[in-house]
Amino acid sequence: MSKVFLIVFLIFGTVVGSGFSSGKEIMVFFSRFGVLSYLYILLAGFLFFLLFYFFLSCGDVFSKLLNKFKWLNFVTIFISIVFCSSMFAGIKSLLFYFPAWLYYILIAVLLVGCVFVTFKGINGLEKINLFLMPTASIIFVAVLIYGLTVSSDFSFSTNSWAGFLYSPLYVALNTSMSGFIISKAGGSLNKKQTFLASLFSTLLLLTFLLLGNFVLQRNSESFVSDMPFLYIVRDNPVFFTLAYFMIFAGCFTTLISLCFTLKTSFENIFKSKYICNFSAVFLPFLISGLGFSQIISLLYPICSVLGILILLFSISSFKQTDEIIHSKGQDAKDGS
Repeated sequence: MSKVFLIVFLIFGTVVGSGFSSGKEIMVFFSRFGVLSYLYILLAGFLFFLLFYFFLSCGDVFSKLLNKFKWLNFVTIFISIVFCSSMFAGIKSLLFYFPAWLYYILIAVLLVGCVFVTFKGINGLEKINLFLMPTASIIFVAVLIYGLTVSSDFSFSTNSWAGFLYSPLYVALNTSMSGFIISKAGGSLNKKQTFLASLFSTLLLLTFLLLGNFVLQRNSESFVSDMPFLYIVRDNPVFFTLAYFMIFAGCFTTLISLCFTLKTSFENIFKSKYICNFSAVFLPFLISGLGFSQIISLLYPICSVLGILILLFSISSFKQTDEIIHSKGQDAKDGS
């Protein structure tokens, strides 16, 4: 069971990035659709479960697809760059609270840390998530409970039925790129463990999505903020600090995963590992200059559509690619 929970927190850590933990992503894809947002979240939970189970069952097949289809690799690079740049932008927004000299020092430390991870790999990512994600989850609950004590009146209207489109877009957004990490982690699981890891990951995400959505519904004034949850607790220093740590942890863990995924995609294009590693860090860092809110509001929906294309193609190609891998493995055993 300990192996299952390692995978659960790994999945949670790859999905809960700056957009989720700050509330901006939940607002864009769910909360702005009013009461129907709860239905859309449940639909997203069902889709999450199916895709988690699929990727955990893939093993190395997903990475083989990237090697086999070059266009797929270019699409994943674009989406990974957008995601990675949003994590950088989210962290930079958080670090603006510090003095200028400390801000630049922390940014330099962050860049060095990301480069180090891309060179050394993510062998310790499960252990990092096993500590950070339960801690961040407890803090998330505390922040949301405090958010229930705060409410505001703000007029915000949109086409509620559009959520039927945004719900699968949200799932595609958060699984198309993390699928590489999830599939590699699921290689050592049996069928029962795969089912349990998929189920617990889904239930954990649903819990926070539903509670977070409820808090945002009560505080629709926060919709105009770059980081709604931070905005809701702005008047309470204790909960502001807790929310700050929670968002930072979400940004950091997702950023590490994305830098590694991006480096892996670059390796299919460039032969030099130095170019791959430094490009995976500094290219999205430069793009993060567009700003956190602009990236999520403008580029995330585009990436969602591309993510759906990746998922559909991956699922349709899974059986064929899996048969090729097993066929080569059998030929090797036979000495062919």
